[in-house]
Amino acid sequence: MKGIVSFYEKPGCTRNALQKEQLRAAGYVIQALSLIDKNWDPQSLYRFFGGNSPHDCVNTRAPQITSGALAPSTLTEDELLEQMRAHPILIKRPLIFYRGEYCCGFDTALVAKLLGAKQTDPGCAHPTGGHCS
Repeated sequence: MKGIVSFYEKPGCTRNALQKEQLRAAGYVIQALSLIDKNWDPQSLYRFFGGNSPHDCVNTRAPQITSGALAPSTLTEDELLEQMRAHPILIKRPLIFYRGEYCCGFDTALVAKLLGAKQTDPGCAHPTGGHCS
């Protein structure tokens, strides 16, 4: 076992089930938690957002968005964050916590690291291997 991954999901979501299986196959124990049932506070959400705007952490497949009832681009960050707190289905998922690191979504550097993906940053391309300015 490599460690325990806290995985906030929409219970019953097929995609989240596949994502959890990928993490299990990589050697992690999954602590599955309901993203929908948690009472989120702004500080907790911002930890998972990792410095990104709430606009970058929206579940674009949420019913309120696909129906046209909510247009995140018309809201301020604070207004959108309040909508996310009131309707957690609006939060891009999963939210993941592992050993002091947080992320929102499955296409993140943390998830790549957990799954053993190779770094995509080739490092400095300076011909002498020096530092770029």
